[in-house]
Amino acid sequence: MKVASALPWTAPIWQRLTEQSTQNRLGHAILLLGQEGLGKRVLLRELAQYLLCTSIEVRPCGECASCRLFNAANHPDLLMVEPEEKGKQIKIEQIRKVTEFVNTTAQKSHHKVIVLGPAEAMNINASNALLKSLEEPSSQVTLLLYTHQPSRLLATIKSRCQQYAMTSPSFDDALQWLNQNSEEMGLESLLRLAKGAPLKALSMVEQNAHVQYMQFCQDMTDLAQQGVNWSVLVGKWKAWNQEWLLQWFYELLLDVQKQTAGLPTDQLAIAELANQSAALAKPENYARVQQFIDKLIGFKQAQSSQNNPNAQLIIETLLIDWLSLMGQSRA
Repeated sequence: MKVASALPWTAPIWQRLTEQSTQNRLGHAILLLGQEGLGKRVLLRELAQYLLCTSIEVRPCGECASCRLFNAANHPDLLMVEPEEKGKQIKIEQIRKVTEFVNTTAQKSHHKVIVLGPAEAMNINASNALLKSLEEPSSQVTLLLYTHQPSRLLATIKSRCQQYAMTSPSFDDALQWLNQNSEEMGLESLLRLAKGAPLKALSMVEQNAHVQYMQFCQDMTDLAQQGVNWSVLVGKWKAWNQEWLLQWFYELLLDVQKQTAGLPTDQLAIAELANQSAALAKPENYARVQQFIDKLIGFKQAQSSQNNPNAQLIIETLLIDWLSLMGQSRA
């Protein structure tokens, strides 16, 4: 209930899940789908508390022994399974702990709950190991999974779960929520870049992404006017969050393709650089822009893997390719 109040767009899915539980129709495995930054993990943690709560009236009550243990992050009947580091994989060793957890008796509640996600972070061995717990469910255990990218999950995992989709709030509602929770400037731009996901945009604000984003837009403008020192620019960008930098280049290239296709400017992700993307939006550039996008996707995949790609090499490649699109060369 706290989540539904704090994140109002989650209220419909919270109501559905709790009604299913009240009617004893909640499956042994739930899969919550939706883009990153909507609060899926937060909602499932509260659902876990709801399921573990021993109150017979209001759940989660926040006062019973189970709720107190939960709020102290010390509940023996709750298992959180997440990557050990953000952006890394969920390993088979972690899933083996799930198997052990499933096969033990609840200590404090009538129930045991596992919250796992993002589920697409499981490597293939971990995914196959999880299938055993899904294929042989226990009536005393509920598995709550969430995913930002359901297409990356094994079909056999998805088929064994009750699936619920969390929808995004409207852009205006999300922006209103952001304005209520932050006094920073540039929220509209960050919300566009976050694909309308309020929590992702807020996280970017808290990490000063809006400051770097506005500097990125200025740097790209200066670059077009040949007013940038190459070494200084590369050194500055190396110190930034590389995930954001790759995403901003990616969105800018998509904007070029959108403008080439004649889409309205209100659909651009980086409206601040609309003139630049428009200048490159020529049919003869389409194939080169697509090749650039494919290269960027490769960089993004390398960044999210266990490898440590050379940031300077990637940045220099991005700049060379971008200058080439503009008909310029490195100064």
